[in-house]
Amino acid sequence: MLRLIAAGPVLVLLCIWLVFSGLSPYFLSTSNITNILVQSSSVALLALGALVVVMVGSLDLSLGSTVGLCTIVGAVLYRDFPSLGWVVIPVLLVVGLAIGVLNALCIVTFRIGNAFIVTLGMLYVIQSLSYVVSEGTQVPGVPDHVIALANESVVGIPGPVLLVVGVAALLWFLLNRVVWGRWIVAIGGNRDAAGKVGVPVRKVLFSVYIIASVFAAITGVLVAGLNNSGTVDNGTSILQAIAAVVIGGASLTGGRGSVWATVVGAVILGSITNGLTLLSVSTTWTPFAIGAVLVAAVGLDTLRNTVEGRLRVRQAQLQTGGL
Repeated sequence: MLRLIAAGPVLVLLCIWLVFSGLSPYFLSTSNITNILVQSSSVALLALGALVVVMVGSLDLSLGSTVGLCTIVGAVLYRDFPSLGWVVIPVLLVVGLAIGVLNALCIVTFRIGNAFIVTLGMLYVIQSLSYVVSEGTQVPGVPDHVIALANESVVGIPGPVLLVVGVAALLWFLLNRVVWGRWIVAIGGNRDAAGKVGVPVRKVLFSVYIIASVFAAITGVLVAGLNNSGTVDNGTSILQAIAAVVIGGASLTGGRGSVWATVVGAVILGSITNGLTLLSVSTTWTPFAIGAVLVAAVGLDTLRNTVEGRLRVRQAQLQTGGL
C-alpha cells in the first residue's frame, strides 16, 4: 500500500495519457511522446534543482532568472567571441555557481533574511542584470555544440532526454547513496534535531543553494540550445519547476522528495500543455488546467500523509504484536 501511494505521480501521468489518447488519436504516437519529453526537459532539470532546496524546507525563487541570465550570457559570448566554442558551457556553469554562492552567503553565512525574501530579491537583481547584458532584447545565436546538445539524438533518444536522465541519476545517487542525501532529509525533517545529532547543517545548506543554481545553469545551456538564443526569464519557469516538485509528491515543509517522481511531475505538466494543444483548446485555459492539477496534487499529498501515517502505525502494531 505504501508503495502504491508512492507511485501516485506515475498513476496520475498514466491517467492523463489515457484521457488524452481517447480524445486525440495522435497523442500516444511516438513522435508526440518524444515531443512531450523534449518539451518537459527544461522544466524537469530546473525542478531537480528546486527539489534539493525544497527537501531542506526552503525555496529558491531566483533559479528561473538564473536560467535566463545564463542563456543571455551564452548568446552574448558567442556573438562577441565566436572562437570560444565549447568554453561557453563551463563559463555558464561558473555563472550559476557564483549566483549559488551569493545566495548561500546571504542566507546561511550572513543570515540577511529568510530564503524566500533573499531569493525573491535575487530574482529581481538577476532579471535586471539580464536586461542590462541583453540591452532589453533577445540575443540570437549560440554555439553549435550547444544547439547539438539540445537537438541531436543518440541511438534515437533526444539529447535533452538523455541529459535529464543523466542528471537525475546523478542526483538520485547523491540523495540515496551518499551521506549528504541523508543529511538533507534529516535537516528537512527537523533542522534543530539534525544539528544536535552532529549533522553539519550550515555546510549542507550552503551546498544546497550552490547545487540548485548549477542545475539552473545546466538548464540555461539546454534552453539556449533549444531556442538558439538568449532570453530574459519572466519568472514563470521557477513556478513551473516548483509545481513539478509538488506534483511529484515532495513536501514543501521539507524532509521528503523523489528525484524520479519530480521528473514525472514535469512530464505531467508537459503532457497537459501538449494534450490541450492537440485538442485545439485555447492557450488561455492551459494555466487553469495546470493550476487545477497542482491544487489536486496538494490535496492528494494531504491525504497521502494521513493514509501513510495510519499505515505506518498499523505496520508498527503488527510488528509489535509479532514480537
